[in-house]
Amino acid sequence: MRDTWHRAARNPATPVGAVLRFAAHPSPWLRDALAARPDLPPHVGRRLAEDPVPGVRAELAGNPAIDEALMRVLAADGGHDVRHGPAHHPNVPLDVLTHLAGTTRIGPVLLPRIAGASPEEVAGLAASPAPEVRMLVAARRDLPPGRRDALAADPDAKVVASVAPHPGLSEARLRAMADRHGGRVVAGVAANPDAPSALLEDLARRERAVRRALRDIAGHRNATARALLPCLADERARRVAAGHPALPEQAIVELLGDGDRQVVEAAAANPSLPGAVMSRLVPRARPAQDGPSSGGALAPSVRRGSPGPGGAGTGHSRLRS
Repeated sequence: MRDTWHRAARNPATPVGAVLRFAAHPSPWLRDALAARPDLPPHVGRRLAEDPVPGVRAELAGNPAIDEALMRVLAADGGHDVRHGPAHHPNVPLDVLTHLAGTTRIGPVLLPRIAGASPEEVAGLAASPAPEVRMLVAARRDLPPGRRDALAADPDAKVVASVAPHPGLSEARLRAMADRHGGRVVAGVAANPDAPSALLEDLARRERAVRRALRDIAGHRNATARALLPCLADERARRVAAGHPALPEQAIVELLGDGDRQVVEAAAANPSLPGAVMSRLVPRARPAQDGPSSGGALAPSVRRGSPGPGGAGTGHSRLRS
């Protein structure tokens, strides 16, 4: 019965009034289904914000319909997963978000509120004394050149790693970022769409190449054979590099015998695979054994000895007629 109740609570067509009683139900499974309702009344949301089960509070925190007052309550919650909800809310107040940046591991992702920030708000966030806040705004990809370059020169590696994939950064600046912060930012540098071939080659051939950087290089449009060959040493990067048209023909052919099916499939689909090799991969069509004298293949329904619409053995009579 509880499965049915849970499905009903999750169903947006169910009137919210019919499931409000689940706020006091002993099953947290039903309470978190109620907490996710976009039509949840504020007074019920306040009650669920005090739920003893963190999962219920986390479900409520991820509800896009909660108001500012409830966001502020949940942003001060002791549960890390609970605090993640307000951080990803598109309407979270910036003062709440900047507080969360210092207390919650958010990572260099573009949050909805940051994506919708005004130019004035962006300027304020970029000038924040907290590197966690600067990291958040550095994840935007439409920053003015001056602000973008200032964040690229930030002394904190996590800020630099966040802005590293931003289009428009010069080769000299990208190299300076990688040289200054090393493995903490090279993956972001390798993911930059404007990273030139020479830089990708240098990153791939570093003594301690970062695996994540190799995976970005493996799929980069500017990657050359010299940059791609080191990527084959990494299992996940090899799956991407196998399909890159800049990979040498001999390497592509060798990857056709790789033990990883995904690598083989990528190599077989590589447009740089020699046509002669591809022809050997495709099985040759066998000539029809039982076709008519003209040599054409028979349709399945009229193969000799196969049942036709008229019953068993009608194939013969159809051929004779």
